Amino acid sequence: MNVYIVIDMEGVAGVTHGSMIRTGHVEWRDRGTRLMTAEANAAIEGAFLGGASSVLVKDGHDSGQNIRREDLDPRADLVTGNSVTVGLMPGLDSTFDKLFLMGFHAKMGTRFAQFDHTISTATINNLSINDIVVGEIGMYGMLAGLRGVSVALTTGDGPAVDESLDLFGAHQGVRVKQGLGRFAVRTFNPDQVLSNITEGAKNAMNNGAPPLEVSLPVTISIDFLRSAEADMAEMVPGSVRSSARTVQYVHEDPDTAFQALQAMVALAGIAASRWASGLYKSGDSVV
Repeated sequence: MNVYIVIDMEGVAGVTHGSMIRTGHVEWRDRGTRLMTAEANAAIEGAFLGGASSVLVKDGHDSGQNIRREDLDPRADLVTGNSVTVGLMPGLDSTFDKLFLMGFHAKMGTRFAQFDHTISTATINNLSINDIVVGEIGMYGMLAGLRGVSVALTTGDGPAVDESLDLFGAHQGVRVKQGLGRFAVRTFNPDQVLSNITEGAKNAMNNGAPPLEVSLPVTISIDFLRSAEADMAEMVPGSVRSSARTVQYVHEDPDTAFQALQAMVALAGIAASRWASGLYKSGDSVV
């Protein structure tokens, strides 16, 4: 059996504050990347104990340069770097049997969830795929379903795991911490968490729900925080502006639809960065 792992950082046990997930910060370098790599290794170990023949790990946080390759289990391959131009899950196809979603956070607007957001805190209010409001968990899991691959394991804080179970049905869920609010969390013992992840990954190899059925065409709808971001996203050919802050994209080919999603988010980020730097001004006030 072939396993594809996407691992984010916000939902890693021991990641307790923003500096630990901020690329380049000393807390990210010395602690965040180490904890993230350790959880990936725990899942890889469990996957092979459960009968995996191969494991491919995708570094799914920010720039995709967080996993310490030299410390990663040598049995696994790693997809690293910015994957905007090559798809959400490079290499994932129908030859894979299981998808593990690790270190994830809940979607934007989830109560009692640490670091809740959907793709970008700077640009996105809501993301809908085929009229279902989803976060990053749903985004990855729905694309996997379109390729016949089931979500078999989810790790993260309590609300993130609940979100995944609600969307994909019964599968292995490992709660590594419990969010108390966006910037507050109750942490669990890291050693016990790693043991739980290994056991969960092992069990996931022979259990879980079937791949999520996703109908075609794929309809992507993004509700941005500001109209300026929608202005930029609307530049993607084939997109439709459905409201001041909302842009939709519909396509029969899943890869094309999800690439359009990534393109719209990237373009919206340009508007958000201009707003943050004060380039959009009215008089003396940033608007």
